[in-house]
Amino acid sequence: MKMNLAIRWSATTVAAAALVMFAIGANAPLASAQQPAPKVKDMQGKTAGQYYKNLKVLKDVPAVELHPAMEYITVALGVGCPYCHDMRKFDDDGKPTKRSARNMMQMMFALDNTAFAGKREVTCYTCHRGAPIGATEQLLPGQRTPMLPPNPDSFATIAIPNLTLDANMGPVRPGPGDPPIIAPNPNAPKPPPLPPVDDVLNKYEQAVGVAAVKKASTIVAKGTVEMAVPNPPGVTGPPQIGHPAVEIDRKAPDKALETVQMPNGVAARTGYNGEMGWLAGAVGRELMGGELQSVQDWAEFVPGLHFREDHTNVRVAGAETMDGHEVYIVTGVAKNGSGLDRLLIDQQSGLLIRAVGNMNSVLGSFPEVTAFDDYRDVAGIKMPYSVKVLSPEGDRTYKFDSIEVNTPVEDAKFEQPPPRPPAPPAGTPPGQ
Repeated sequence: MKMNLAIRWSATTVAAAALVMFAIGANAPLASAQQPAPKVKDMQGKTAGQYYKNLKVLKDVPAVELHPAMEYITVALGVGCPYCHDMRKFDDDGKPTKRSARNMMQMMFALDNTAFAGKREVTCYTCHRGAPIGATEQLLPGQRTPMLPPNPDSFATIAIPNLTLDANMGPVRPGPGDPPIIAPNPNAPKPPPLPPVDDVLNKYEQAVGVAAVKKASTIVAKGTVEMAVPNPPGVTGPPQIGHPAVEIDRKAPDKALETVQMPNGVAARTGYNGEMGWLAGAVGRELMGGELQSVQDWAEFVPGLHFREDHTNVRVAGAETMDGHEVYIVTGVAKNGSGLDRLLIDQQSGLLIRAVGNMNSVLGSFPEVTAFDDYRDVAGIKMPYSVKVLSPEGDRTYKFDSIEVNTPVEDAKFEQPPPRPPAPPAGTPPGQ
């Protein structure tokens, strides 16, 4: 697997955003101070119920898929792990929000299994839209989804009780030979024919400098990233937008490391060594499931060069204007199962303008968009010196001051560092 077009040249949405959350302390992994972070090798061949304690609904999914599912919930509901979990004991059922979440997941699966023939059409985001409590009525401009549950007496009785769902029911989508739902305007001018997909992708390869890419062994980019950052030591309040220093090291064919120097003194890192992905910073852990897929995709040496190999049904789906560019839209279904990916390629220059993909989980997926700009020639390779990442987990804009090719980078740099030693008990004399 080489790419899924989620984040590409900057950092994976999942990994980098999670790093920031860990550094802030708002979204800890599924581990406690007494329990080390989970390891993928210990989960192989196990279900979530065999690996984790006290699972009721997701016990039969692969163990590596549980954490991405929990991360998806934080995005779909706009909450952190403490919303449902006691961070000191994750298997505790004391919080009513955790018990409610189980009911919500069962309701969602029941709808998908019956009304939508087992296809994932209804997800957490279908109703929640980034809020803990889903809205039950239309919101007018300026209103927000309620943060507190309404009085139960305010709910009207449903009009038709005891319904039986039709398992053949599903979304209305035209099939082969069916007329379109919205008839086209017969007087509208016909768009020009779209070029073959191989012509568009071959032009991108030539524009980016594929011959020089094959001769390169490393790429080292340094600059700053505009993002939400934790406050410096002693400063309270919500995280602020900052511009910490960032370095992204890549080594062909698929090793990558991002290091962000946080103002609180923590170096937040995302790495992939060719086999495993990991986070390190205030809290460190191994990436798994959809997270691992995203970091594998991000680690591709130069984005987009293996789109045909890593996708099925690759085609030019359309043309439009995006960010002042006339672009062709190349689509493909990711072989890793994460969904439909899109490349937006400039019709004139042949360069990649945007990449769109998804971070996938068993509960749902969320979109990830990367915009590339300010291309410059570096040793025969066209490199974007400005990269903007759009994600439900937080937007980031990278501005690189320098990009170097074939700078020596040791393989050891991409290995997961050992866990940080635990803080000494309060009152321990220095040096002991």
